[in-house]
Parts: sequence; structure tokens; C-alpha cells
Amino acid sequence: MDTFFIEFRDPLFGIIVFFLLLFILSFISYWWGRRKSANENKELENFLGNFNTTPDETNISSQVHGDAITNETWLTLASGFEHQGNFEKSIEIYLALLSKKSDKIVQKEVLLKLGRGYFKAGFLERARQSFLQVLQNHPRTPQALHHLILIYEHLQQFGDALEVMDSLTEIEGSVGCEKLYLEARRMIADPKASVDEKASFLIDIYAGHARLGYLVFEYLFTHRPALAWSHFDHSLSQRVADILWRLPSNNLDFDIIARNGFLRELFSAKGYCDLAPSSSVFELDTLITLRTCGNVKATLQFEYVCKECHQLSFFAFHRCPSCHAIDSIESIMSLEKERFEDNNSFQ
Repeated sequence: MDTFFIEFRDPLFGIIVFFLLLFILSFISYWWGRRKSANENKELENFLGNFNTTPDETNISSQVHGDAITNETWLTLASGFEHQGNFEKSIEIYLALLSKKSDKIVQKEVLLKLGRGYFKAGFLERARQSFLQVLQNHPRTPQALHHLILIYEHLQQFGDALEVMDSLTEIEGSVGCEKLYLEARRMIADPKASVDEKASFLIDIYAGHARLGYLVFEYLFTHRPALAWSHFDHSLSQRVADILWRLPSNNLDFDIIARNGFLRELFSAKGYCDLAPSSSVFELDTLITLRTCGNVKATLQFEYVCKECHQLSFFAFHRCPSCHAIDSIESIMSLEKERFEDNNSFQ
């Protein structure tokens, strides 16, 4: 019997123990992977259960599950609907693809597209749930973090946006002036801070970083015009021309205006002063000439363009609504007929 007994000092004993441990670890790893996969499938089912299913969605779901068309083709079709603005159809396809048992990479891609579809359609809470579902299984996903920041910004939850920004910074490193922008927006939205505290905070931001010029001076000229003039950066004159154009005459500092060629032309065109006989800017030169002739039936209208993606907007923005770039606004002036409100009272 001793021939079948292996002592613990025998090298063969060590080999047997090694393979036994290897088998145990492999079994535990396999079991853990199956359990994790089952939990992910359960979480996905719970996620899909949060959304009501319409008869049309059931029809699309049956087509997607029919395997007559590949997942890639369905994704292309959904992207086409999304590009046309038909977010309802694209979302139906994404939800149907998610309910289909697919590869994890495919599910991640579909969840990201679903979140973007909800975001573009204006369903911010559903978009938030979609991106959180992505991050639950794939924490290092910059696209999901970027959109979460946008969602929290739209919801005025700047504290949550800054927390997500910290995670994004760890992954991508430098994020430009986005954190600075969120801090400025949080300060402006803070109901406990006074106007003077907000103005001081914004002045410090611009003095230290020379960024967010439009946001900073829009707030200052709206709430503390005297403070805005005392810290005015003349290099921003043309960029904030729309803000300056709408200022009432009693909020102007003519000593500063007289030292700036563009401002002299702008406010001469407005009719608040007579410091420029002409202008190199066509619109301003036209207005100056009209006022010289006694004709004041024209004024300036402003449009806005993003200098990053060149998308045109009729409304001023601090973050581009198209490419989401920050501090990329440029104002474009044009002439239009001035409208006077007639007194239509019957008295």
C-alpha cells in the first residue's frame, strides 16, 4: 500500500495540489462569470420594464427578433430615423434590439444610441437611466459621461454634473474649460449667493483664465453694469456687441466708449452719441448714415454662430446646442426695419 501513498514532500504531491487549485479557481471564475451575466441580463430586463410597450413597438420587436435583418442594418435604419428627427421610430428600434439577446458590445452600443435618442427627443430622465445603465456595466465610457453632464446641466443639477466631470477627468485628463463653465453656472444658479458674490466670482474666473467672456459679461452687464465697465475687456467688444446694443443709455460709460473705436461706431449707430461719422462695418455705417439723414427706421438684428461647428442659431448660447462646445459663440449683425409699438387703446 505504501507504493500508492504520496508524501507531502514528494514533487508529485505539489503538482497534484497545483492542478487541484487551478481547477477550483477555474470553476469559481466560470461560476462568477455566469452569475454576473445573469445579473446583467436581469438588470437589462428591469431597465426595459421601465418603459411601456405600444402595439407598434411589439410589431417592430417581432421583426427584430425574426433575424431576417441583421442588427447592423437595424442600427443603420434607426440612425436614419434619428437623423430625420423621427426619434419615436428610432427609439422603438433601439428598445427592440435591447430586448434581443445580443453581444455585450452590441448592447452597449445600442444603449448609448438609445440614450442619445432620448436626449435629443427631450426625455432627459429616460436618457439619464440609459447612460447610467451603460456605466453600471462599462464604467469607463466617456460618451456616457459626456451626455450625463449635459443632462444634469439641462436639469440645473450642477453639483451632480461636476461629480461626473471628476470621473471624466480621470479618464480623459484635460477637459478644457468645461469644469470652469459648470462652476460658473452653479454659482449663477445658487439662490443663496448674492448678486455681488456671483459678480465677484465671475470676475475672478475671467481674470484668472480669460475664458467664458460672453457668459461673464452677459451677467455683469445685466446685473452690475458699472462693475462690467470697470472690468471690461476691449478685445470682446465685437463678440458681445448684442449685449451692449441692448443696454439702456443710463448704463453706458462714455469715457470707456470714447477710447474704443468699435464702441464709438456701435453707439453712434445706436444714436446714443455722435463719436463716429462712419464705420468700416457695413451695418453700422448704414445706420450712422441713416441717422445723419434723420431716418431712424432701421436697427440691428443679431444671429449667433458656433465657431467650432459653424451652426447658426437665432438665440444666444453658452454651450453650442449642436456640438456642445463651450464659449464658442460669435454674434452676426444684420439690418432690419425697426418696429414701433402703436398705442391701440380704445380709450
